Amino acid sequence: MARMRKSTRRVGALLALPLFLSFLPAIDTASASIAQDQALIQRLTTQLAAQDRQGEALAQQYDAATSTLATLDAQLRHLQSQLASLDKGITSTSSALVTAAVKAYVFDSADANWIALFHQNVNSSDARQVYENEVLGNLHRLENTLKREHAQVAQTKSQIASARTLAAIQDAKIHSLLAANAANERATRATLTSVTKRLRGEMISYEITVAVSCARRHNASCVSNAVAAAAAVGGTAAANRVTAAVNAAMSTSGVSGSASGTAQGLAAVRAAESQIGVPYVWGGETPHRGFDCSGLTQWAWRQAGFTIPRTAASQYFAMRHVPLSQLRPGDLLFYYNLDGDHQVDHVVMYVGSGPWGTSTIISAAHTGTNIALSPIFTYGLIGAGRP
Repeated sequence: MARMRKSTRRVGALLALPLFLSFLPAIDTASASIAQDQALIQRLTTQLAAQDRQGEALAQQYDAATSTLATLDAQLRHLQSQLASLDKGITSTSSALVTAAVKAYVFDSADANWIALFHQNVNSSDARQVYENEVLGNLHRLENTLKREHAQVAQTKSQIASARTLAAIQDAKIHSLLAANAANERATRATLTSVTKRLRGEMISYEITVAVSCARRHNASCVSNAVAAAAAVGGTAAANRVTAAVNAAMSTSGVSGSASGTAQGLAAVRAAESQIGVPYVWGGETPHRGFDCSGLTQWAWRQAGFTIPRTAASQYFAMRHVPLSQLRPGDLLFYYNLDGDHQVDHVVMYVGSGPWGTSTIISAAHTGTNIALSPIFTYGLIGAGRP
């Protein structure tokens, strides 16, 4: 049965650095760089939020200014129509009065009180004076009334036109501010994306340094946490980088295997994978409730029809050993002295395919974790066994 030390699990979330940095070994330069970029991301995020709010406010102002322009344009069109109607009215009134006077004279009709004037001597100065006062006077008064109305409408049109000019200037100004804010927002987003990408790289590099350091101290749970933290930031590719760095540092290139195997070995793998997500429980051997490392491997092989011993050490000594360069699905990998007890104290199952390709294993790692797939760890690895 494994007796792996409990290790505080680091948070891999991008913006939670201050929380997990306190649990990592001190690497001053990397830590300072990460902290600086995280602070910069926080400032950029705050700035972007402010630009979003400003953009929304400017957009509302621009909509209101555009609506005002549309209203003023409608008023100008109405006034222009009014002016055209008044111009037409002046011409029509003048024409109507002249036509009425001529008709009265020609047809001797009595359409107006002043028709009798046309029956008087045309040389009579009194008749001419009355005609000018009555007929031409009425015409002039009507025309003057229409002209005053025309002048009033024209003045109103001029005032509205001036208001529209000012509104157009304001509209253009707001539009310019809106465009400038949008450009600033794009620039902030681009900077934020760039810094975030750089921060991810720094975090992954940090976890690589931590993992290699832990591997050299034969601290399995520490390396496992470093791989998990890198995966939380950069996914499987980041976890593979950490694993590759550890393997390179520990000179374990000779560990390899295949995704193909026996029917029994594949059945054992499928049984173990059915428990992914089940918590590690010290001494546990109950499906869907909890396993420790050797409890999982014993139960999985039992589902494939094989009975193997209970503890990691007894499993190691009971099985036939196979070369680490010829692993097949279902094979068990054994680790020595991870707890400083000079015993075989941990076991995992080789899967051979998955997120880490032919370097994928499955295990119940230690207290505080769940059964999961992970890359092969080779520090402390003393051999492989097959039932």
